[in-house]
Amino acid sequence: MNDLTRKITKTRRFYLAFQHIVLLILIILPEMTTFANPKIYLIRHAAVDLGKPGWGTSKNSAEYKEAYNFAGIETFNPQEILQKIKNYENLDTVFCSPQPRAQETALILFGENVVLKTDSVLTELDYPVVKVPVIQFPVKGWLFISRVTWMAGINRGEITGYKERLDELNTFSDELVKFAYRNGQAVVVAHGMVNRELVKILKNHGWEYCENGKDGYGNLSVNCLEDL
Repeated sequence: MNDLTRKITKTRRFYLAFQHIVLLILIILPEMTTFANPKIYLIRHAAVDLGKPGWGTSKNSAEYKEAYNFAGIETFNPQEILQKIKNYENLDTVFCSPQPRAQETALILFGENVVLKTDSVLTELDYPVVKVPVIQFPVKGWLFISRVTWMAGINRGEITGYKERLDELNTFSDELVKFAYRNGQAVVVAHGMVNRELVKILKNHGWEYCENGKDGYGNLSVNCLEDL
């Protein structure tokens, strides 16, 4: 092999190695890119278009709870909500509960401009309604008792337990935080109880409410947290 051939071979090897390095950078760089002070917005779905339940038996309460899960939502002005989300125009992905009331809310807010990344872990924390025959009681009272006893591990039924659901949300929060760091912000459209638990988890990991970011857990509330 003469000197010219050696030089050509070395040059080819150099350019091949350079191409591999560039390709590696293009693959890894998006994962390495992070934003300072990322924000996470937790939105609760709009009010459900369903009449007030009044009084009833525990059976009536279970029926109301089932109807609530499939009812549509009331109309609302999306701009009133969007103005609470910084740079919402740049969003391309929104995490969303698969339940109809959350998906309908997300579609009204963001339309087809974003990909709705639905995840079953964002389904509202579900619980069985306690079974007590005959007795009349406010339906919301039945549901409150059922929820509290489920959270205490007394009223389990065949539904996933409260602790297991918290474990799922803890795991999901890791994905949510990573997404926020890579993209500057993350938006979730879910439910009151789910958002309440996510706030607790994020705060336990050092996240704090943004300025004016505490908004309660009513319908269409927007809680903003950031990692300072």
